[in-house]
Amino acid sequence: MWSKFKWDMFVTSFIPLWLSIVIFDVWDIVYNAINEFPQEGNFAGRLLCFVKNNIIPVISVIVIFTVVIASVNGISKFLKERECSKQNPSGTIKKVKKANKLSSEFLLAYILPLIAFDFSNLKSVALFVVYFAILAFLCIRNNNIYTNIFLEFKRYRIYLCDIERLVPGDKTTIYYDSLIISKEDLTLLEDKSSKYWDCDNYIYIHIKENIDNE
Repeated sequence: MWSKFKWDMFVTSFIPLWLSIVIFDVWDIVYNAINEFPQEGNFAGRLLCFVKNNIIPVISVIVIFTVVIASVNGISKFLKERECSKQNPSGTIKKVKKANKLSSEFLLAYILPLIAFDFSNLKSVALFVVYFAILAFLCIRNNNIYTNIFLEFKRYRIYLCDIERLVPGDKTTIYYDSLIISKEDLTLLEDKSSKYWDCDNYIYIHIKENIDNE
């Protein structure tokens, strides 16, 4: 479940990139259609030529839409299941600060360089797939999937927190500089007990519906 969620998070982190590629591809398709179909000659032949010349951008758009929609649905389903679960543990947020720089750093470091690829060229697409596969492996393996545009649209924010948790042996320990993804303003919940879902000991999803304000 966590592996699938990490993949969905990784894919939706690049929504600006996917949108850019779709715009480029659709632009090329429309441009080629405007220049191809007004010409005189056999319509079937021109249609076949048009399909042949635009097969790469058409496939690109279809694949992007399919993968992104599947990932968006996967994240939404996962978060809903977590929010409805009665097994989410509690922890006390000891220190909070907003991690505002993570989104801009992610955009500059990962998304902008990928836009440099020419997605109408098969060789460039192949290079992109190799590059993106390596990036996916590194990000997913190291759990670097918390900066997510889709979660921003769903009003989640990223906070850098020290969280006190119960560990085996009925003892408590504090995990310093943990990343918590939340719809709530966690600066208002300092020193309060809150429900969360533990992604990987330093990345958490705060469960809004089950907040304990006592």
